[in-house]
Amino acid sequence: MKTIVLPLLALAGCATLAAAQPPPAASPAPTDFDIVVRARQEQAIRAFVASVTEAGRSGQLARWNREICPAVIGIDESQAGFMALRIGAVAAPLELRVRTSGCLSTMLIVVTNDAAGLATHFAHLYPVTLRTDGQAKLNLFAHTGRPVRWISVTDLGGGVLPNSRLTRATDPHFQAMLVIVDGRQIGGFSLGELSDYVAMVALANPRPGARDPASILSMFDRPRPADGPFALTRTDQSFLAGLYRMNPFQSAQSQRESIARHMRRNSSD
Repeated sequence: MKTIVLPLLALAGCATLAAAQPPPAASPAPTDFDIVVRARQEQAIRAFVASVTEAGRSGQLARWNREICPAVIGIDESQAGFMALRIGAVAAPLELRVRTSGCLSTMLIVVTNDAAGLATHFAHLYPVTLRTDGQAKLNLFAHTGRPVRWISVTDLGGGVLPNSRLTRATDPHFQAMLVIVDGRQIGGFSLGELSDYVAMVALANPRPGARDPASILSMFDRPRPADGPFALTRTDQSFLAGLYRMNPFQSAQSQRESIARHMRRNSSD
């Protein structure tokens, strides 16, 4: 921050000139229209955060802790590499370390023409492991007909004693994430569009029914934008930044408020 120091004599010499000049125009007072716009924006942000986030068993929102190791199978090696790199590019501003080799895959993305059969197979093979976020979520993962389905394995963490009623002793974070893409339902989408969608899913673990028009999560439910392909929106990026800046020990309500505050600040920049 620069500090500008002006000599006292220079200030005295400019006093007369300054007095002769008209005073600076006052900033216009907020109009009723401005207030309405801000109120609607606030409401839209809160609705977005509520529609995308889903609290886990501890009553908190989970996220990746420090590192991810994405692996993509079921498509051409060069395409898989592109998707993994795109996930890494989205994760980089979130201060997550990304490794694509020499690590145990914690984020597995599978593209298959038998998405339902594979999801059911995983659910029967690892019923206890995949039930960390509840049986209902596992059932939805196994039986949904959506083009992309996902499920996370969450570690509640913990070990820190709360010092107020607003904090908790748990710090939930993802141990693993499984994303299954139905190859029969993605024919009309480019690899770039699908990669952005998967990146949002794998990094945020959004509510399965989240389809807000302001997000790429609505990609399968609306026409392609007239100005170009589907991509992560500014709202998506702002949400992810807020998710990874929130206090992991707070309750879901406080965490959502923190994310919304970040999104409001980002929208006014």
